[in-house]
Amino acid sequence: MKWDAFFGRKKEARDRERDEIRALVRRIERSAPRSYREARAARYYHYEQVRAYVRPLRLLLEAVADREALREDEGEAVRALFLRLRAFYDVRDRLSLEEAVRDVRLRRKLVHLLLIFYGRKEVDAGGLSEILEPLLEARDGGG
Repeated sequence: MKWDAFFGRKKEARDRERDEIRALVRRIERSAPRSYREARAARYYHYEQVRAYVRPLRLLLEAVADREALREDEGEAVRALFLRLRAFYDVRDRLSLEEAVRDVRLRRKLVHLLLIFYGRKEVDAGGLSEILEPLLEARDGGG
């Protein structure tokens, strides 16, 4: 009996997602600040090796690669990045949206992401309140 008939499809899907991640990394690296290349590799890219992080990493990198969204509507793009970053760092989905928005460490990670992927130095963890607040308003039905 050939075992690949049962397990080959999962491996092919994982390999396809890893190929997509590598393509996204190449796309990002064409325009991202060169001085932060090692930080990007250390903080994000290497997670392609950990099965639980493959899909959240791919989704995060898709959002990062969409530079046009950041130019068109910065607030919306930063909120989308935050949600993808939350999914990446909270793989087991333990944080509620409100907890995530209020989490200082997650905010710092978003600021760092904006720095190492876009070179954006003007955003700080405290200034994210105004940008992220609409996430909570939308959840509550307001806004």
